[in-house]
Amino acid sequence: MIYIVLGMHKSGTTLVSQILHHSAINMGEFDVQVSYDGGNQYERDSTYALNLNILGLSLDNYIMLNVPMPHDLHLTASQRAQMRKIIKDCNQRYPHWGFKDPRTCLLYPLWAEELPEHKIIAVYRAPNEIWPRYRYNGGREFYTNPRRAWNFINRWCEYNGNIVNYLQQTNMDFMVLSYRRLMAEPAEFERLQDFVSLKLNDQRRAGLYRSQPKQYPLLTLVTWLVRRKYQPEKIMAQLESLSI
Repeated sequence: MIYIVLGMHKSGTTLVSQILHHSAINMGEFDVQVSYDGGNQYERDSTYALNLNILGLSLDNYIMLNVPMPHDLHLTASQRAQMRKIIKDCNQRYPHWGFKDPRTCLLYPLWAEELPEHKIIAVYRAPNEIWPRYRYNGGREFYTNPRRAWNFINRWCEYNGNIVNYLQQTNMDFMVLSYRRLMAEPAEFERLQDFVSLKLNDQRRAGLYRSQPKQYPLLTLVTWLVRRKYQPEKIMAQLESLSI
């Protein structure tokens, strides 16, 4: 079976990929002894590189905080051939495999055109849990936080809004995980285990659960302002509903 992990940056995609990889589901080739902070994000190099190529991105702006969601995406003949090769090679090498890359939240329909039967695992996290990973504290570039908050909320809505739309339209099996519940409640881990129908190797570490939810006045203001274009509360409610 093929597993596609969807989720915005800093939402728990690495943890989910790590759990799967240590449970006989190949998620890429990397040194499992290297930690997340050491640079191991459990991303398959080939799918990661292809996603960057499709989006026309470089490593300098890989998080896309300042890059609006692209429109009218399509595959060139070369990119489609490369995608087919990745899928064929992985199918031949592994009985169970998958990949995670937050950018797939923008590109999943292109992958869905080529992928055979697969399962989707989406993981989400509330904006106020993720925001501390992007904001500046103290005096260092603190003045940039209003623009960063604006861009962040827009990207959060785009990535997670896409996930909701994909799941509402797909014919593939899917599940939605709450990162917060995954870290705090055994039942969420058991839901994941039931979904993949394999005994999972638990890779959660309570001491690594960062960014406990707090209220940030700047983020609250920007969330209110962005309602002219998006509805963050509605997207969050949809994710919550899909995760039950």
